[in-house]
Parts: sequence; C-alpha cells; structure tokens
Amino acid sequence: MRDTVWSRTLATAQREELLASDTLPAVADVVVVGAGLVGLCAALSLRRRGAGRVVVLDRGAVCSEASGASAGGLWPAHECLSMVCPEVARRAAAMHTRLQDEFPCDYVSSGLLEPVAGEQAAAAAERANRIRRAGFRAEMLGAADVQGLEPQLCHAGPALHCPDDGSIHPLRLAAAISSWLRSRGVRICLGERVERVSRGGTAVLARGSRIEAGAVVIAAGAWTPLLTRVLGWSPPIRPVRGVLMATEAFLPGTLRTVVVGDRYYYWQLARGPLAGGGSEEEVGFERGVSPRIAADIERDWAERFPELAGVSFSARWSGFRPRCDDLHPVIGRVPGGGRAYVSAGHFRKGILLAPLSGELLAREMAGEDPWEPARAMRPGRFPPHDPPD
Repeated sequence: MRDTVWSRTLATAQREELLASDTLPAVADVVVVGAGLVGLCAALSLRRRGAGRVVVLDRGAVCSEASGASAGGLWPAHECLSMVCPEVARRAAAMHTRLQDEFPCDYVSSGLLEPVAGEQAAAAAERANRIRRAGFRAEMLGAADVQGLEPQLCHAGPALHCPDDGSIHPLRLAAAISSWLRSRGVRICLGERVERVSRGGTAVLARGSRIEAGAVVIAAGAWTPLLTRVLGWSPPIRPVRGVLMATEAFLPGTLRTVVVGDRYYYWQLARGPLAGGGSEEEVGFERGVSPRIAADIERDWAERFPELAGVSFSARWSGFRPRCDDLHPVIGRVPGGGRAYVSAGHFRKGILLAPLSGELLAREMAGEDPWEPARAMRPGRFPPHDPPD
C-alpha cells in the first residue's frame, strides 16, 4: 500500500481489509478488472441487482492507484457545469449521500471556496447563477464574508462559495465496501496482473490463470486502453499525474473549507491533517513526486495561508488520473467487444461519479432501458478499430 495521508489515517482492520486477497476462481459470472472505487462500485451495484459469482481483480491492493491517491473530493456543485449535464451531478450527489449513510467514510461537509480576482467577479457571479439553476446552492461572498468563513486565507476580494461540497476518506469508504462485498460472496483477488481479456469478453487471463466469465468489466483507470485494444477498441484515455501533500494532524477547524485556487486546492481531513496540491503533469506512467511541483505547491500554500507557511508536509504522493479526451467518462458495452464492458476515464471526478457509474453499468448489463443522460458517456462515441493479431 502506498504511503499517503489516507493510508496513514487507516485503522488496522481497514488496512487489513484493503490488503486481504481471496482465492482466484476458475469461473465467474462477472469479472471486474480494477479494485479502485469505480470497480468496487460496479461490483456493489451488480451484486445488489442479483449478479451471482462476482470477482474483482487487481494487480495491487484495493484502491492502490488513482482512488487511493486522490483528494477524496465531492464537489458536485462546483463541478456540475463541466459534466455531461447537471442531472449527472445531481444524481451522483444523491447516490453518494445514500452511500455515506451505509458506509463510514469520514465525510466532511465543509463547503468550497474559490477566491476570484476583482476583474473575474462578474464571470464568477454568472457561474454561481448557472450552478443555482442546475439545482445546487452557490453564492458570491464579499471580502469580509470570505475572511469570516476562512480566517487563514489571505484574500482581499470576493469568492465563489458552494456550501454543500466537501470530501471523504476514499480508503475508509473502499474498506467498508470491500467488507460488504466479501460478506456477500464477492471475491476480491489482489496481486493478479491481468494480461489479457478474450475478444468476446468471456475470459480473463491473469498471471497465467484463465478465468471463464459470463461478462468482463474493465475498470482499470488510465490502464484501460492497454486491456481494450485486443478487443479492437482503444478509448482516448491517458494518465495525468497529480501530486498531493499533507501534514500531520492539526487542530480541527484550522481550515474550514475546501479552498480551490487557479492551480491547486487545499482542505483539512476529518482526522486533522492539512492537505493540498492537485497538479496536472503529462508524463505518461512515470511515478514519483517532482521536486519542482512540490516546491510550487508549498509556495502557493504560503501565499494563500501565510500564518501556516511553516508547516511541514510529511506525506507526498502522486497518482495517475485517467483523462478522456472529451473529459467525460466512458461507461457501457465495449463496441464490438461481445460481453466486455468498460467504466473508465473519470479524470478528476472519479470519487464523485463512482457510485453512479456502477449503477449505470449494472442497469445496462441487466438489459434495462438506459438513463437518457448516460447516452453521452457511452463507449460507442469512440469508433472501434481492427484488433491486433
């Protein structure tokens, strides 16, 4: 398990749940490739709809890649205008509310502040109006109200405020879902590198072992095109490396909101650490934390929160966000892939959209009528190609 602020704030039982591995079966009704939150939520929705033998495979631990390296952000109001349509954000937010009621995940309803320069105030006010029309609360705050809401923030101007946005602890949520799945017969098999998915989506080859499957769901994040190309379809999904950093625990309320700047964002975990970052680097699958990016985050932090300029960021990590070219996820049956399905390309909205993605996928696999807004996220918007020999 990677060293992040999330792994450092896990209970022993939760850590053990994320690292535990079940025996690999020879046959399954559905094989889900990828044990991030998108894959776990797909398995959750499938099991709740009566899918029988469900198996989740991952080459690492549960949430060992993008989900576990994320900021845990739930920003449906702030992000609703960049989605396929606002109804996607509304349904995703509603599903997360129900999920949080069932599975403990350290949800923090802190609200979100986006400071804006004076010349940007009119455009930000119009965004606030559009967010309200989309069904979310949003408002413009003056300098005095901003200072009262977030005393540590050095900003003598207005800010866009989304009071209902917040964050979760993604690994705590993953551990709770994983435990629920296992208690209902779902196998989660870790350390299993998937080498190939059969062209009909009826089998998976993992470390030389073949699993016969009724269907395969590929939820492998930025690695998804590497698995789907044998099916004759390669979605334009690529890795974008993002760096985050965190301190040891601080007094609750040191930061009262999520603060979103023009490059980075900052927040405080329910358990106390301060965290921030959110860079975007096109470096392929190159792992690590760039010293240049880390130093830039620290400079930006010191400018925004001068009284906290001397804090020590003891945890530094990076992850690969799966960015689809049109910035929308790809959810549904793989074109020409038989019984192969995909749920990937969520980029910076994977935590928010994971439960909804799982439900949309399970509906399609059950043959139910599609939800109209989901049509814009279907894989068929990207054409297939000839599969390799």
